[in-house]
Amino acid sequence: MTLSTNLFTHSSWQNLFKQAALLFTFLLATTSQAETSIWTISKDGNTHYIGGTFHLLKETDYPLPKEFNQVYQQVNQLAFETDVTQLDKPKFQQRFLRAMRLPPGKILADKLSPKAYAALIRYAAKNNIDTGRLQQLRPQMVSLIISVEELKNLGLNASGVDSYMANKAIEDSKTLHFLETIDQQIDYIASMSKNNESALILQTLKDLEKLPEDLDKMLHAWRYGDQQTLFEYGIEPMKQDYPDVYQSLLVERNEEWLPKIETLLQQENSVFILVGALHLVGGDGLLEMLKTKGYRINKN
Repeated sequence: MTLSTNLFTHSSWQNLFKQAALLFTFLLATTSQAETSIWTISKDGNTHYIGGTFHLLKETDYPLPKEFNQVYQQVNQLAFETDVTQLDKPKFQQRFLRAMRLPPGKILADKLSPKAYAALIRYAAKNNIDTGRLQQLRPQMVSLIISVEELKNLGLNASGVDSYMANKAIEDSKTLHFLETIDQQIDYIASMSKNNESALILQTLKDLEKLPEDLDKMLHAWRYGDQQTLFEYGIEPMKQDYPDVYQSLLVERNEEWLPKIETLLQQENSVFILVGALHLVGGDGLLEMLKTKGYRINKN
């Protein structure tokens, strides 16, 4: 598995930025008999839907589980984490690159411990990565770059559920809502593991060793709505290895989204809310948060 130097051409950077921006929530995403990751939310006579997504998929993951299209046909408005249709735009990519670059006069080696930097150098040599090309980037971006490349090598080259459904909704002139801005997403990526960048790089390299096995389990769990497996392979490792990231990337964002989601749920017209699958899992997940607010949650 290699990271081609072509990744650092202008056009390749654009695609990589899009994938990295979509990926960061994934770094956060025995089968059950559930059908798929969609739930019905009901209260006061209103019925809405919430679905867990994977932000990057394999070509073989299409068509999506039939329930996604069934719910889509029942609604005229959809809500997403952010406006994924903007990720291809030059304006977004320019802002993303600025946020992902280190301050003038700083290089990657300055931000990592000798142990973390040596581990990254060994990984780079093994995978034909020119670390000179990474020196101006924040460790958070380096972590995403190598993760994206490993995922691509494992076949995740197709758009995820979010992009697919958003583009479909635009074609069908449906209303789109967003739970946070593009700038907020960029800030979340740039601040991941702030002041713990060496731990982030070391853990990323460790996680990549198990990625082929864990990825298949996570994809299968997403497709069949297996919350237990998503918790075991997605939530528990993050809480243990990245407690700060878990808090900022999942818990705090869920808490910030909840009032916006409740506003949408007060409408009579049904809304289909689509967020990364791990945002729905566990005691801090949106499903439990909605239950505490008096909403009935049922598997679709």
